[in-house]
Amino acid sequence: MPVYKSLYLLGLGFSCLYLGACSTTPAQVNTNIAVLPYSALLESANATTPTVDDIFQLSASQQAEFLAYFNAPAHQDVAAHRRVYQFLAQHLSGFDYQGKNYTATEAYALKSGNCISLAVLTKALADLAGVEIEFQSIISAPVLSFERDLMVSSDHVRTFLYDPDFTAEKDKWHFIKPSIVVDYMPSSADIAGPRITQQTFIAMFYRNLAADALLAEQYDQALALLKNALQYAPDYSAIINLAAVVHRRMDEMQLAEQFYQYGLDVSPSKATLLSNYAVLKRSQGEADIAQEMLLSLLSLDEYDPYLWYMLGKTAQQKSQYQEAVTYLYKAAEQAPYMHQLQLELALAYYRNNEPGRAQQVLSKAAELVADNNTQQRYHAKLEALKLRQSAH
Repeated sequence: MPVYKSLYLLGLGFSCLYLGACSTTPAQVNTNIAVLPYSALLESANATTPTVDDIFQLSASQQAEFLAYFNAPAHQDVAAHRRVYQFLAQHLSGFDYQGKNYTATEAYALKSGNCISLAVLTKALADLAGVEIEFQSIISAPVLSFERDLMVSSDHVRTFLYDPDFTAEKDKWHFIKPSIVVDYMPSSADIAGPRITQQTFIAMFYRNLAADALLAEQYDQALALLKNALQYAPDYSAIINLAAVVHRRMDEMQLAEQFYQYGLDVSPSKATLLSNYAVLKRSQGEADIAQEMLLSLLSLDEYDPYLWYMLGKTAQQKSQYQEAVTYLYKAAEQAPYMHQLQLELALAYYRNNEPGRAQQVLSKAAELVADNNTQQRYHAKLEALKLRQSAH
């Protein structure tokens, strides 16, 4: 599975904490002049953190093994970017796709990790080979788990390896530079997101480590890692959100609120921040303000059907079925071809005492399914729903 994308504080309500492990929307340049909140806790955090060299550096023996393959005479008729890909495919045969955040050295040695770990290793090898790479965020179905009062979700990144020998003058048949995609268990349900800069990618790695530290209640470690992440991507909503959650865990409610306000000022991705901010307000007894925030959240049109899906699932956990319908309707509207989202929307309608709408959406979900077994299961649910409605 990919790494963390989100954490939700439970308790009075789930609070989204986008952590990226395997993307979320990358940091983008923002013309706002909001200033990052000053936190003495953040500034004084001095736990040991990996340097960028630590993240991407391979050991001497690992470099030698790869370069022996890459420079072997028998492989010289293969384009450089394809040689990197072929080495990865051979070396990582049987790769254990676990949600672990590993450096390049660790991923190489253990043949394990999440999608960020695979991307880190890919970059390390590409750098040795002089091959240009690029990262892309992928909007993918979340993998949810629960850690005490946190709901953890995953997201995804893939890597492009570009042919270093390509020039437009040499090859007039290609309008786009030839590339090979290194992906982590791709799915037909994946939605291609924007390309992300190397700085954003580095920030994502630090963010994932900070999420691990948060789950282990190592708050100084988490803050030290977030301090690094913010240096690379100060307007990346997932990092700002995580900083707010860590401060909240440390009973620094005022600082947590300042980070949420800062994130809403500078980040183009506001849904997670606003949702968590509302949870904070509700926990402070400011239910009216929290409700206003949730209403403004409904007016956002951020394109990420899985984000709205998670918000809908969160609302259902809190028995807020009208909100769940609104969020899941957004999810289904943004990805109308996904029968799973239609099914979740139908369930939300049913729990919100709207059986007629539930029937309509469930019928649509059944029409979208290609697999006969799944289709039969949906039809069985539909018949059961009709029977319940007729009984009333």
